[in-house]
Amino acid sequence: MNPRIRRSKSLFVGAALLATAACSASSSNGGAATQSEVAPEVPATQGIDAGASANAKTVDSSRVPETGPARAPKAGFVGADDLIARDVIKFATPAEASAYDKLEACFVRYGEEWTAYPRRRFGNFVNVEWCRGQGSNINCGGGNTRETPGAGWGSLSVLQYEREWPQVFGLSFTTGQIPTDDGVAVSFSWSEGGKSVLGESVHATFKEVVAGEVGSKLSLGMAQGFSVGEGEIKSPTKGTRAELYQRLVASPDSLRNEAKAQLDGLEAAVEAALTADTPRKCVYGKYQGGGVPPRCLRKVPLDASEKAAARASLQEILTSQRALITKHADAMHAGLVELLPSECWTPQAAPGQTTPAQATPPQAAPVTK
Repeated sequence: MNPRIRRSKSLFVGAALLATAACSASSSNGGAATQSEVAPEVPATQGIDAGASANAKTVDSSRVPETGPARAPKAGFVGADDLIARDVIKFATPAEASAYDKLEACFVRYGEEWTAYPRRRFGNFVNVEWCRGQGSNINCGGGNTRETPGAGWGSLSVLQYEREWPQVFGLSFTTGQIPTDDGVAVSFSWSEGGKSVLGESVHATFKEVVAGEVGSKLSLGMAQGFSVGEGEIKSPTKGTRAELYQRLVASPDSLRNEAKAQLDGLEAAVEAALTADTPRKCVYGKYQGGGVPPRCLRKVPLDASEKAAARASLQEILTSQRALITKHADAMHAGLVELLPSECWTPQAAPGQTTPAQATPPQAAPVTK
């Protein structure tokens, strides 16, 4: 089934998601949209922003025909002066090129009626993206464009060094949707081969939406963390990123079990650290004024009341997250598979490793029409 058709349904209302550096870089070009620019489902972005400068550069869509029909973004967006056609960039291997092209084809299909920002180069990034919702005619990653009900996005990036252009490396993408009314917002981000620029990461994030308000949140990745004193206690996730992804998409029960394992692991790690008196707090010198923070003179253990406060804070967070997964595991799983059907993307195991993805790719869940 066409991913765009599936995504157009009210998956997150009845049936049942990166933030990446490339997206944040594009956010610097404009502020938040005004209320008059927003419609309930699709923003008023049919044409070039009437408020754009007469001297701003317009988008030459003929240079990037593969982005397909889409609503026009504001003129002069970041990278508009350096649009890049697909056949210009060179990948290190055919497998990397294939993974990129499959993702882009899927993002094109389900984003063909959204605002599209054609492939462009800025800094170390070569980025193409699609989005809908508040402020999407200005950019796809800044302000609250990925925080408001009705938002949707897909962003795909590779990296480049000027001295090696048009050779590219790495792959990062993020995709997600937030329901307009009640349901579960689901987003997913992945980065691989990013070297010192982006590194390697994976995050699946779920948020409950009630009456148009975004509430409790759960993010599953390669570690869970909790800040105590002057540091953070971390509990690492079992296995590789590809293995984690397979556990998340295998079934609602598998996702539920993964969330339980990560939250239980964090709880145990924090309790062990507090019991061992590991966390430290700073004893600060006197504030001298002038906006300069006082110096940390020494670090000392937490006292009994601070340990109790840390435990209480952690329990409040964990209780909310456990309630979220208990109530919405089915919707979380359906939303995640909906974002990334197996024909669009399946992570590859590292050399020498075998994952279920190589034998039985996850299938997209059927959609009730």
